[in-house]
This record gives sequence, C-alpha cells and structure tokens, in this order.
Amino acid sequence: MASINILHISDSHIQKSSITEIKKITQKLIDDIYRVQKEKDISIDLVCFTGDLIQRGDMAISDEKQWELAIDILVNPLLDALNLTMEKFIYVPGNHEVDQNKIVKALEKGLKVKSMEEIKSLMDEFDPLYRDRLEYFYDNVKMNQSGAVFGILGYTCQKEINGVNIGFACVDSAWRSCGNGKDEKGNLYIGLKQLQDLYANIEDTNLKICLVHHPEDWMEECEKLEIEKEFSKYDIVLRGHVHEEDLKQVLRKSMKTIYSTAGKLYPLDYAEGRAVDGYNGYSILNIKYDEGICNIFLRTYYAKNRDEFDKALNICENGEEVYEICSKRDIWQLEYGVIKGISEYFFKMSEKYTLINGVDPKSPRDIRQILVDPVLADKSEYIKENEDIEVSMQSIFDSNENILLIGKKESGKTTILQQVGLKYINEFELRGMIPIYVDTNYLPKGNDKILNSAIYFVQNNILDDSSISKKEIIKLIESGRMLFLLDNVKTDNAEHTLAITKFIEQYHGNRFVLTLQEEFFQSLDVKQIPDYGTLFKKVYIQYMGKSQIREIVTKWAKTRGDDVDINDVVNKIDSYCNQINFAKTPFNISIFLVLWDEDNNFIPTNEGIVMENYLEIILEKLSPKESLRSEYNFKIKQSFLSYIAHEMYLRDQYYFSKEEFDELVKSYHKVKGFKLSISKFDTIFFEKNILSYSGDYVVFSHTSFIEYFLAQYAYSSKEFLNEIMQKGKRIHFRNEICFYSGFNQDCRELLDSLSNDIISIIIEHLDLVDELNDMQIMTKFRIDKEQMISDIRSNRPTQKELDVMSDQSNKYVERKPTEISKSGIEESDAEDFFGLLQMYGSIIKNAELVDNKYKIEHLEYYMFGMNMLYSMMIKIFDYMRQKVKYEELTEEEKKNLGVENEEEFEKVKSQAVDISKLLFPVAIQNMILENVGTPKLEAAINELIKQKQGKSFEIFMLTFLKCDLKIVNLKNTISEYINKENSKDVLKIALMKLTFYYRSRFFGNNVRIDNELIELIAEIHMKIKPKRRQNFHQSEIAKDIRFRLDNT
Repeated sequence: MASINILHISDSHIQKSSITEIKKITQKLIDDIYRVQKEKDISIDLVCFTGDLIQRGDMAISDEKQWELAIDILVNPLLDALNLTMEKFIYVPGNHEVDQNKIVKALEKGLKVKSMEEIKSLMDEFDPLYRDRLEYFYDNVKMNQSGAVFGILGYTCQKEINGVNIGFACVDSAWRSCGNGKDEKGNLYIGLKQLQDLYANIEDTNLKICLVHHPEDWMEECEKLEIEKEFSKYDIVLRGHVHEEDLKQVLRKSMKTIYSTAGKLYPLDYAEGRAVDGYNGYSILNIKYDEGICNIFLRTYYAKNRDEFDKALNICENGEEVYEICSKRDIWQLEYGVIKGISEYFFKMSEKYTLINGVDPKSPRDIRQILVDPVLADKSEYIKENEDIEVSMQSIFDSNENILLIGKKESGKTTILQQVGLKYINEFELRGMIPIYVDTNYLPKGNDKILNSAIYFVQNNILDDSSISKKEIIKLIESGRMLFLLDNVKTDNAEHTLAITKFIEQYHGNRFVLTLQEEFFQSLDVKQIPDYGTLFKKVYIQYMGKSQIREIVTKWAKTRGDDVDINDVVNKIDSYCNQINFAKTPFNISIFLVLWDEDNNFIPTNEGIVMENYLEIILEKLSPKESLRSEYNFKIKQSFLSYIAHEMYLRDQYYFSKEEFDELVKSYHKVKGFKLSISKFDTIFFEKNILSYSGDYVVFSHTSFIEYFLAQYAYSSKEFLNEIMQKGKRIHFRNEICFYSGFNQDCRELLDSLSNDIISIIIEHLDLVDELNDMQIMTKFRIDKEQMISDIRSNRPTQKELDVMSDQSNKYVERKPTEISKSGIEESDAEDFFGLLQMYGSIIKNAELVDNKYKIEHLEYYMFGMNMLYSMMIKIFDYMRQKVKYEELTEEEKKNLGVENEEEFEKVKSQAVDISKLLFPVAIQNMILENVGTPKLEAAINELIKQKQGKSFEIFMLTFLKCDLKIVNLKNTISEYINKENSKDVLKIALMKLTFYYRSRFFGNNVRIDNELIELIAEIHMKIKPKRRQNFHQSEIAKDIRFRLDNT
C-alpha cells in the first residue's frame, strides 16, 4: 500500500500590503515541496492549514477582501502545483480570522469562565451568536468541504487516501479570541463538548487527525488536562500559532499521539535581516499506515543569506523525525488515564504538605516556584567516619537503584518523593514506569497491605472516565512497570516491615524508594534498618544551610516582586533559627517566610510562638471579623483541633475515617452548644490545609500540627500533662512538651520534674566534670605559633564561601555525638539521658517567667550535663587509644600514620586525644547555643560565672556562651577572661574557639571584630608562651597570625 503524505502549513497572515512577499514565499514553498517529493519519492495527497490564513477577520470579505486574496495568491497556486482540489485543502480558524466587528461586548462578560463546570454549562446552552465572529469562515468551509459535518463549533470530514479512511477533526480554538494577542494566553477555552462531539463523528475511521490553531498552554488552566486527554485519542494533532516561542513545541510525542506544530509562513523572521527569533517553516507527514510509521520532514526558511527552504536543522537532527503510529491505542489510552490521573495527585501533594498555598496574598501559589534541591549525602550528619559524598537529585532520577531516603522530621522527604514522581510522569514515554505513592501511616488492615494500597492509589486517582481493573494493575506490577514511593516507613513496626519485605521480594522487578525518619542521636540507637529483601542505597537528607535558605528567599521574593534585601532576610532567618532551636527544614523556612510576609519585624522566641503566630494567620485571628461575637475565634478553633488531636492520641491512631471525624465534630458541637452550620468546622480546616484527606482518612496535614495541638491540650489539662510527663513516656513527647513550655513560660514545675532524674545522673558522674577543670592538653609537646597554624586544615572562607561555612559548622555540631556507651553508661540510658537533657534545655530557654534564681539552678544542671557529654567523648577517645596496639597495625596502616615504632604510635594516639580535647568544646558549645540560646539568660549566666570561680573549664563554657549569644562586648569580655584565667590548657581551648570565630566569620564581615579576634588570639598565644612576650611585641605576633590564618 502506498503512503499517505500530508503537507502541513500555517500562519500566513495575508493582507494587501504583503502580496509581493507572499507570492515570493509561495513560489519558494512550491519549489521546496517539489525537491522533497523528488528526494523522498512521495506525492502530496492533501494540505492541512492550521489557522491565521489572513491577517484581519474584519477585512476578510470586505475592504481588502483578504480571504479572497489568500485563495488567489497562496491556496490556489499551491493546490494547482500539487494537482489537488479545494476538497483536499483542510483548514481551521486562528485568532486572526476573528471578525472583531462581530463581537458583542455585552456577551463577553458572560463568556469569561474559570472552572470546568462553567464551561460545561455554557457549552450545554450554546448560543449561535457566540460563533458570529467566525460566521464567514464557516460559510466558506460549507462551500469547499461537501462532506463536512458541523458541530456547535468546528467540523469534521473524512477522506479516503490509498485505501485508508482518515478522519479529520477541525477544532475551533479561536471562537473566544477577541484580538488581544498575547494577553489571551491562558484565557481561551475550547469546550469539552466541542471536542467530544467532533471525535464521535470520526471514531470509526482508520486514522484520526486533529487540526487546531492554539497549543494547550493558551487555554484556561482548568481545561488543559481535559483537552490533552481528548487529544490523546488521536493519532496526530496538527497545530499552528508558534511565532516566537520555544522551538521544543514544534514536534513532540505524548503517549501515542504525535503533536506537530507548523511554523509561520509569514512574516519572515529574516525579512529585514534580523536574527532568528522564531520558526518560519512547514512540514510534510509521510505516513506508512501498514508499517505503523510516520516520517516527518521539517523545513525551515533560511531567508537571511540563502533565501530558500531547507532541512529544519534548528528543530531536529537532519530535519527529520520518525514515530510509531496506530499501535495498541487501547492499552495506551488505559495507561494515559492512569498517568494523567496520578499526575494531578502528585501536583496536589505540594498543596497538602507545604502549607504555603492560600495562606496570604504574598505567598507563592505553587510550591514548585520555590523548590530548591535538597542537601543529600551518602552518610548521616550524625556519623561520618570519612567525608560524606554528595548525592544529587539528578542521580536519584537517573538511577535504577532502590533508595532508602533517610531524613529528620520535616526535612522534605515527602516533597522529594513528589519530585521523583513528577519526574517519572514527565518522562513516562522514556521510562515507561508509573509512580505509585503509598503513605505507610495509613496501610489497610489484613493481608497484602502494600498491594492493596497500590491498587487503591491507581483506581482512586485514574481519570474519571477511565477505568482499570485490579487484574490489570497487578499485571503492570508483575511486569516491573511501577516505581513504588513508600513514605513514612517505620523501622520499629514489625508487621509493616514484614509486609514491605514480602511485597518487595514478590515484585522485585519494580523500583522502590522508601523514606525513613532519622532521630537526633540516632547513631546511639540499637535498632538497625531492616533488610527489606533487596539491596538499597542509603541517601540522607541533611539540614538546609544558608545557601538553600538564600535560594528559597530569593525565589519567594521573586514571586512577590518585592525589592527586598535578600542578604538581610537570609541572615536574620539563619540567626533566628540558631537562636531559638528552629530546625532549618523546608517546612520551617516556609513558616518563617509566611510570618515575614505578615510582619517584616517579627522575631520569634521559640517554636511554640512561631507555630502559634502561623496558626493565627491561617485561622484568621488577625481578621477584624474575629471581634464579632457570632464568629468562632482563634481560641475556639484551637480548642477544637486540640480535642481532635487528643482523640487521635487516645485511639493511638493519628487518623480518622470520614465517618469517625464527622461523628467527633457533631459530638464536640453538641457538648459545647455550638452550631456546625455557623462554625463550618467540618470544612474550614480542610480549606485552610490544617486537616486534609489521605485516601479515605482524615489527617493533620503536618505532624507539627498534631504535636502543637497535643501541647495545647496539655496546657488546658493537667491530667494529660502529667500523663505525657511520666518517666519513660516523656521522651516520646519531647516536641509536645517543648511546645507546651513555649506558651507556658512560667514552667518551674515542669523543670523541677525533669531535673530530679537529671540531677541523679549528674551526682553519679560529678567526677567527670571535675576532671575537666584540671585536664591537661598537649603535655608531651610545646605549642608554638607555627604548630597552631599548621593544625588549621583549610583556608579562611571568602565572602562567597560564607554560606558554605555556615552549613559546615552546623553539620559539625550535629555529627559529634558518638558511641558514648563505651564510657560505662548503657547505650539506651545514654540516649535517654541526653535526649532528656535536650528537652530540658529547650524548656529552660522558654522559661522566661521563671524567677532568675531557679533559672540559675536549672542552667547549672544543664551545663553539668553538657560538660559530662564532653568528658565522656574524651574518655571514648582515650579508651580507643589504650585499646589499639601498635602490633595490631598492618604495614599499610603504619605507613599511612607515618609511624615506625611503638613510641611514635603512642605519640600519635596522644595527639589525637589532645586534638579532640581542643575541638569538641566548640561542637558542644554550638549544641548549647542552639538548645538554650536566648539573650534573656544573661543574668543567670553571669551569676553562674561568679559561683564557678576556680573551675576553669566551667567558666570557659559559660563565658563563651555569652559571646555566642552576642550579648557582650567581645574584646572587653574575652580580654578580661584571658587576664583572669591561669589554666594554660583551658586557654588553649579558648584559642581554638577564637580561631573558630575568626575563620567562620561568626560575627559577620566586620573588620573591627576581625582585628579584635586576631589581637585576642595573639594575647592568648603570648600568655601560653610567656617567653615570646620578651622577644616579640604583641602587634607583631598578631600581624603574623593574621597572615597565616588568611593564607594557610
């Protein structure tokens, strides 16, 4: 059977002033078609023109009579040259065909829509007046296409060519155009009824081709998905209207539908010698129906130098593309229904999990506008024997490996799954894999939990008019066509571990990405990640640093169009996060920015206050209507949500069925005497994205909300507070208790209940802290200036490296806790103690209304505990030093260490312990700063310093805590400290601390403070080595130190 050859042209914009140029381009077009026909041994069977044949619809049949002109100088010469009749010229209207004189302005307002429901209603009651602006066009079609069948808009015709019955659906995408040019983009609509009626007319043809002028991105957002879904029923979609747009639109394939977009014939981009800014050209489709192949020959007009058409090398290699056609369309229609349905789910995931949509007018409408790549690595921030290796998002996209995605609370695990899912959807034709999202928090009961969840996900999200059976889904899974994204996997849930392992073993041909939560001090946890029956690559999500915060703030500001000092906002957010122990996660940064939108001077004091202010915004506490008694104000809304959270706690399940939720809402209103018809509590919290649906379940949209509202319940219920404060239970409610202390700042009773257990452990280990006050450092060798400088392993960062240094310093703090069980405390007890200590510190920070004498008391206990941590870490290193023997080393290890005998090895081990004594305090102090860091503890710190006279290490820790808080004059405070401190060993630690300040630009880019730091470092150096004072002036030492710090 011979091939079918279709000439596709578009957009000639013919008018009287362009007659000469149009005649010229027409002849060039004909000449080039002849060349292609001869070269490819083909003959054009028909011509498809996709709109904008003329320049002005109001001059189509009057004045210039542009329609008649176009037929005379383009259409007839072309058809004559190809030996075709007008029946073989198939065309659709473009926006330039619209006769603007026929537009009834009174009707236009009623034609403006923003939802599919409005479009459907309008199309169901279609008024022929809507079509008047293109009346002449349809009259012309009736004269030239004898077999045309007209719908309310558009028309169809059938042509038999070489034994193949071809159906053409000629879609009218211009009927809503008013001549407003690019302003119409995103505001036009076709009408689903038009598309469905046209397709029904040609459904039984062998080959289905759709002609339409506008690409989908010119349509209303609400209609785009439906349009693409209807277009997917066709073998080929021919379009026009591409003038100065992305050339990638010209040719593409979606599922099994070929999209071919013709460039404009006129005006020419090179007509006045200008550089290329669009696409002038046409294409020929060579369809070999029996072989299921469509060759597309694309041609570009090279006017600037050559003045002729030739291969469109600016579009694709060699100016040709080959696609399959007409193969297994029923299967692809099924998969289209699946992939397009779940794509909508993945797009909406951002609305469920980011909490920035619909909060305030300044916030971005779409999380994708501010997404930044997460910081990923192959190791945890808590355990790093060696330097970690960065893992890119692209490597996760490109890899076929199974991934365990491990991250701390609210670190963006679900958002990463969303990105991976969307990537696979966008590249479905390349990968052929369907992403399936399963939240393991809501697995169904019974057997085959994962399989049933996957089946439910597909069937619940497939397009409404598509269907897929359980058997068909299982077949896709068995064929390895799925990417399973399993979220919130709990390693301590044996039942779920078994279900996941069994499923992975049974369907191992698919790809799996699992998310697990990493807790603070997880390195001390005896629980191991289960073996899920196959190999997994571990990828860890690390905290966001300044560079990521800067990127988010920059993108956020861009969506607002504000002229804002990005650097100032970034520095404040980073500083506040450090001061109030606010984790730098995407969720928390977004909260900060929402609050920043509301009040640029907002300075939070603790996580509870941040969450309260955020919830006040989204629950409309700041609205003037809240003053009306008839309104259900913020406190009442908060009370209801606290009740819901507590009910979840009582049932030990953090979700409700829709029926259970409705019953609880009714019960609450009955008890309180409220009216649901007024409160709208059954819907308002879903609208505000505090509650959401996960499948059939009602859940809080964010786990921080559950914790916050449980804390609120504890605030109103002493019984519940006592329950979660029970020993053995309280550590699991750390976040709730910290939230509680945030809005109950006179919380002495809470501090006392925690301090009892902390004190008992401290008393047993008082000797550990006493040893610190008398410790010795580097006793085997003398420290001099050169040695001190050589211990600094990297250059001082430049201004451009400041963000990176900030990130590294934060990571450094978090990875320092090590295997402290070796010090003699049981591993689980150690974790409980230091977890308790962290919670204790957060409460001390929030206890602003507690009398200062009690603050002093509890801060002392806390500092004892943190100093114990340092001492225990030193003991671990010392234990390792004693355990490792020279004779156990391999020859390679001896070579790497640079030791040739036991004496040299012992010296290296001692140096390692001494270095740890210098470095660990900096890490511990950063932990303390993040945990209890608030300027309002200054009085308590000063009093403790007075009480600790003679205890060198404890005074060092307290003095530099004040410096960390930036509440003192650095030079005066440290100079006074150096003069009073007589322990050279502790001064060596102070020297390391000051070096850290200088190298990390801890106080910003402040030249004055930089100079002061150098002077203080020199001052300590001279006190440690008094002989140098006799030989060198302090200014000389300071100058030399600065040079080495900046250039080593």
